[in-house]
Amino acid sequence: MRVAALVLIAATGGLLSACGSSSPNSDDATVADTPPATSRQVVNILAPGQSGFVSTDGQAAGSATGNPGDFGEHLDDQRLMYWSSEFKAGEFADVSDMTPITPRDGVRIYRDDFGVPIIYGDTAFDVGFGVGFATNEDRLFLNDAARRLAKGTLAEITGSATVPADIQARVLGYTEAEYQAFFDAIPEDGQQLVMGYVAGANAWVDEVMSNPSLLPIEYTLLTTTPAPFVMSDVLASGVLITRSVASEGGNEFDNVQTLRELETIHGDAATARQVFLDANWIDDTAAAVSVPPSEGTFSNISTPVAQRAAAFEAMADFADGLPLALATGDGTGDAPEPVPGIGVLKPTAANPAQAKVAQQLVQRIKRTFSKNGGASYMAVVAPERSATGQAMLINGPQLGYGYPTQLHEMEIHGAGFDARGSSAPNLPVIGIGYGERTVWGLTTGNSKTIDSFIETLDPSDPNRYQHNGQTLDMDCRDEVVNYRLAMEGLPAGPASFSETVEVCRTVHGPVVARSNADNLARSVQYAMFFREIDTIVGVLDWMRVDTFSEFSAAMARVTWNENTMYADADGNIAYWHPGLHPRRRSGGDQRLPLPGTGEFDHLGTLAFSEVPQVANPQQGWLANWNNKPALGWGEGVGGNALSLPAGNAQRVTNWQELLAADSQVSFAELLDMDRLVGLVDPRAQLYLPIFTALRNNNATLTQRQQDLLDVIIGWDRLHHREDLDIEDEQATDTPGATVFDVYVRALRSELLADDLPAAFFNRLSAVGNHEYDAPAMDNLVARVLDPSTSNLTPNFDFADGATTDAVLIAALDAADAQLQEDFGTTDMDDNVIPEMNIDNYRRVHHRDEICSLTGGATGPCITMPHQDRGSWIHAVSFE
Repeated sequence: MRVAALVLIAATGGLLSACGSSSPNSDDATVADTPPATSRQVVNILAPGQSGFVSTDGQAAGSATGNPGDFGEHLDDQRLMYWSSEFKAGEFADVSDMTPITPRDGVRIYRDDFGVPIIYGDTAFDVGFGVGFATNEDRLFLNDAARRLAKGTLAEITGSATVPADIQARVLGYTEAEYQAFFDAIPEDGQQLVMGYVAGANAWVDEVMSNPSLLPIEYTLLTTTPAPFVMSDVLASGVLITRSVASEGGNEFDNVQTLRELETIHGDAATARQVFLDANWIDDTAAAVSVPPSEGTFSNISTPVAQRAAAFEAMADFADGLPLALATGDGTGDAPEPVPGIGVLKPTAANPAQAKVAQQLVQRIKRTFSKNGGASYMAVVAPERSATGQAMLINGPQLGYGYPTQLHEMEIHGAGFDARGSSAPNLPVIGIGYGERTVWGLTTGNSKTIDSFIETLDPSDPNRYQHNGQTLDMDCRDEVVNYRLAMEGLPAGPASFSETVEVCRTVHGPVVARSNADNLARSVQYAMFFREIDTIVGVLDWMRVDTFSEFSAAMARVTWNENTMYADADGNIAYWHPGLHPRRRSGGDQRLPLPGTGEFDHLGTLAFSEVPQVANPQQGWLANWNNKPALGWGEGVGGNALSLPAGNAQRVTNWQELLAADSQVSFAELLDMDRLVGLVDPRAQLYLPIFTALRNNNATLTQRQQDLLDVIIGWDRLHHREDLDIEDEQATDTPGATVFDVYVRALRSELLADDLPAAFFNRLSAVGNHEYDAPAMDNLVARVLDPSTSNLTPNFDFADGATTDAVLIAALDAADAQLQEDFGTTDMDDNVIPEMNIDNYRRVHHRDEICSLTGGATGPCITMPHQDRGSWIHAVSFE
C-alpha cells in the first residue's frame, strides 16, 4: 500500500524492534537456489570491473600486452560499457545453468558473466561465509588494507611512513574490548553474518597460503602475506566506512586560520569577519534543496536567526585567543614518523623506484577511504510522473575509479535476506541496492556531525581538565603501534619496531591535539560515537523488508549521515537525511571550536522526525547530489570542501531541470538522464544569464568581446562533446566549453583573489572529482554580480566600487589574454605568438585516472575522459 503522509516516517520508528531482528534461519533444510519472482526492469554497472585481483602470472600477461583486461579476469570488463553509457542486466540471477562452488556445506557461490558472486546460504552464518570467501577472492589486498587502516595496523605491512596514520586510527578508534561490546549488542543474525564472514575470509586466506598463484601482487611487492581475519576487523571496517563517507566536521581550525589570514589582508578583525561571513554563509533560502520547500523545512541550528550574528562574534572572539597548535596532533594524522633508535641502521633501498611505488601504495590506500572528493547522486520518480505508472530509482555513488574501486557488487539469498547491489570492504551487507520489492540509494550527507571542543587543562597535570566546575581525569591508555623498518618507503623485514603513544578521551571524545604550554587541548565529539555499528544493524533490515513502513523503521535505526532515497513496488518514493545530529546549545557557531568547560555541551541528538525527510512529494520526483537537504538546514559549517555553503548553483540542478521538464519519465529516459547529467556543466545555468545580459545590454563591448560572448551564449552547455572519442587522450572540447571555463576562472580571480587568503580561495573553489562543478565560489561570485541568485546580500564590497559590467569586462579581457597565450605557439626564441582564432580554442578534455593501488607499477593504470557519473550505478523500474 502506498503511504499518503510524511507522518508515517516518524510514526513507524519502532516497528522493526519486533519484526526486523529475527533469529537466523537455523533449519537443516537447504535454501532453494531460486531467487524471488519480481516484475521490474533492473540494470547496473561497476566501472572498471568486479575484481581487483592481479596475480604474478596476471602481472606478466598484462605487462606483455598493455591491455588492462589481461592483468586479471573481470578486472576491466565493464569499463568500455560504462564509458559508452551502457548497462548490464542487474536482476536477481537465474543460476539454474550455473555450477556453484561449495567452500562449506550450506554455502553455494555462483558467478555470472561479469564475475559477480551470487551467494546462497542455508543460515545467516553461511551467507556471511559466502560473502567473506567470494569478496576476498576478488579483492583480498584491499580488504586487508581497509581493516588495517581502520585499526591502526597498516604500518605492520607498509612500514614506518604509515605510523602517523596508525596513531590517528588508535586515537579516534576503539579498543578490542569495546568492539566486543559492540558485537555483543548486535542481534543474533547480525552476529552470525559477521562470524560467517570472518570464517569465509579465513578460508580464502588458507587457500592463498597453500597456493602462491592466488597471492595478490601487492603482497609480493611488500614482501608480506595476509594475516587471519578476526571479528573486530569487520566492525572496525564498518566504523571506517561510516566515518569516511558519512560524517563531517572537526576541521574548524581551518576557519580559525582563515579568520587570522583575513585580518592580515584587510587590517582589522571587523572587516575580516565580514568577509568571512559573506564567503562562508550558513543558510541561503535560494539554494537548491532535495526536500521541496512546500513539503517542509528543517533546522540543525539551535541559535535563533536574530541571535546568530552575536553568537558568531562571541565564538570568533574565543577562537581568536586559541593557539594554532591545536589544529594538528596525533589525532589528525600529524604525528611524526618514528626514527629507529641508536644503533639501528636503516637499510638502503636496493631499488629506489620500487620504494617510490611502496610509498604510492600507502597514499592510494588512504585516498581510497578518504572522504575528500567523493560524492554521489540519486533520483526517484513517483508513479504519476512515470511512463510505466510505477516508481523508479537511479543511484550513482561516486567513489572514484581504480583497480579495484572501493565498492563491489554481490547478490545474497538466505536467512531471510534477498538483495543485490554493492557493498564496501569487509561488510557482509548490501549497502546500496535492491530487494524483492524495494530499491534504495545513498549519497554522502555532508552535515556537520563532528564538533571540536577546547579543553582547559590542569596546569599541574595535562591529563586533567575542567568541566562543569570540576577537574576531571581524562580516560587514557597506551597504544603500541608496530611497524616495519622502511627506507624511502620500501618496507623490509618483520614488524619488529614499535612506537608507544598515549591515547586520551574527555567527556566530549578523543583528544586529537594539545598545546600543553597553553594548558589547552582539543577533543572531537562524534555524534555517533559508540553508535556506528547501529547503522550496520539498520542496513541488515534494508535487505529483507518489503514495505515502506518497514524500511522507514530501519531508517530510524541508522546513525550515519548518508542521504537515502527509496522506491517500492507499491509506488512509494521517499528521501531521508538521516543519522545522529547534535542538538547543540544556543549561542555557539558550528563553524568554529566550542569551549569545552561545559556550557556548550550538546543536549543529545535530534529526534528522527526532526531530520530532513519527505515521502511521496506532490511534485512526483526527488533528486540529490550531496546538496543542501532542506531549507533551514545549516551548511558551510564543516570547514572543508565537502561541507561548503550551498547556493542556487549546484550539480543537483542538472537532475532537477531534467526531471521537472518531463511529465512522464520512461525507464530509457531515466537512463539517458544519467548520461546527460554527467556531461552538462552545472555552472552554465548560473552564469549564462549574467553573460547574456552583458552581451545584450552593454553597447561599449568591442567586436572581440562580443565574439567571445557569442561563442559562450551559443554553447550547448556540455563540458563533454557528445562525439568525443573516449580512447583518444588528446580529445578536445568545444570552443564554447573552453572559453566559458577560462572566463569563469578569470571572473573568480578578478572579483575575489585579492580579498581572500589563497588557501581559503582554493577551498571555496574546490570541486573534488567533479572537474567542471559549480563550487561555493561561483555562488558567491554570482551573488555579487546578480543579487537575484541568492537571498543573502554581501556586506563587503568585493567589486571595490566597480560596476557589474566593469568587473565582467575586466575578467573577459583577462580570459582573452589567457586563451591567446594558452593556444598560441612559440617562435624560435620561445616568444609566444598569440592565437586569435576563437575556433581554435579547444581544451583537451580532462581525463580521470584509473589505476591500481600501486599506480600501475603492478596492475593497469590508464585514463578515461571525465564524465561526472557514478562509479557504481544501479537503476530499477517497477512494472
